[in-house]
Amino acid sequence: MRGVFCFRNDLRLTDHPALSLALEKCQRLFLVYVFEDRIWKASSSRKMGPFRAKFILESLRDLDVEIKSRQGCLHYLYGCIEEEIPRFMAEMNCTHCFLQEEDAWEEQQTEKNLSKLVNLQTISGSTLIHSQDLPFEVHDLPPTFTQFRKRVEENLKIREPLRTNHNLQSCKNPQKALPSSDLPKLNPPALDPRSSFLFTGGSVPGRLRMTQWFWEENAIGTYKITRNGLLGSTFSSRLSPWLAQGCLSPREIFFEIKNYEKSRGANESTYWLIFELFWRDYFHFVARKYGAQLFHRKGIHPQRPNRNEPKDSHERFDKWKFGATENQFVNANMNELRLSGWMSNRGRQNVASYLIHDLGLDWRWGAEWFERQLIDFDPCSNYGNWLYLSGYGNDPRPGRSFNLNKQAEIYDPTGEYQRLWSSANTPTSS
Repeated sequence: MRGVFCFRNDLRLTDHPALSLALEKCQRLFLVYVFEDRIWKASSSRKMGPFRAKFILESLRDLDVEIKSRQGCLHYLYGCIEEEIPRFMAEMNCTHCFLQEEDAWEEQQTEKNLSKLVNLQTISGSTLIHSQDLPFEVHDLPPTFTQFRKRVEENLKIREPLRTNHNLQSCKNPQKALPSSDLPKLNPPALDPRSSFLFTGGSVPGRLRMTQWFWEENAIGTYKITRNGLLGSTFSSRLSPWLAQGCLSPREIFFEIKNYEKSRGANESTYWLIFELFWRDYFHFVARKYGAQLFHRKGIHPQRPNRNEPKDSHERFDKWKFGATENQFVNANMNELRLSGWMSNRGRQNVASYLIHDLGLDWRWGAEWFERQLIDFDPCSNYGNWLYLSGYGNDPRPGRSFNLNKQAEIYDPTGEYQRLWSSANTPTSS
């Protein structure tokens, strides 16, 4: 059998069930990545900003090197997957196509459309817990995270990571090379000098970060204490960009935690990173259950009342996204996001609450801005979290909001973070 495997948000070779299946079934397998117009074209400015584009390109370069080391090559296509994959398959005389099954609605629509045109096989590989190992069907997903966590922890089954040792020899030269400057968004602004961490895409840098944070800095051992930090590079793992682009699998991280616990001991902090992997899984399964509803104004609770937006909503939104509101704690976080592509989890919760409950804006404005700005954008986690805070998601308390002044007092008591990011353009001394 001659087949094609198309990478999307799964830019790795290890622990990759869909790729392993394709290699097992095909005598010759062609590896491709499609620069999709809906994301990469200049007109798709809502979808992705330059920081994430840079990270993805670095991840592709890393993947390309690894594939070449196994005597293979990666083909780059441009356009629409539903058009380019069938064309490429016909050109290479292939009969089957393989994809990692995704959980977000747009990616699932791509899979449905492509399956009508080619012989397509998909396998899930983006979550820690395989959907088949859940103690319930996805359509019976519990309405709250706590219920979900308790049920999966009662009889937790995590599959061992797969090792891909196959020779990938299928071609010597790619149809098209990885672009350097002929696509939009490939010239990101220089990283702001106030940023405390430089993200580099790819499985190799991802594993390096995991090793450094777990073993060299021993930071996972105190993670529950530090996780709400705002300054520095060790208060959180910062593994989310590598998870979002699939450079690392959640199972790789889970078993690295277990290795750490065997070597240096388990505690609440090591468990907390697993706890957050459960949260990530939950939002992925929420996305699978509710589909397009995740992007609707009233989300999964269409029966709840509308919120009326103020007449100056566009002006309020512009001030929020450019860090020019009346709240300096919000402004600092929004400046960091816009100038680095990153914001702490504590910051994300606070600026989202401010947009929804203080400014009275439609939560989707904020979710779409995060989609463009974040290096670690994942549609399931991003829209799931925003929906959760909006009162139209899985939060059992639909009116949840944060007291921003109190939050700043707790998490930035000296004002150091706010002084550091108070300016939108130039560093300030703290």
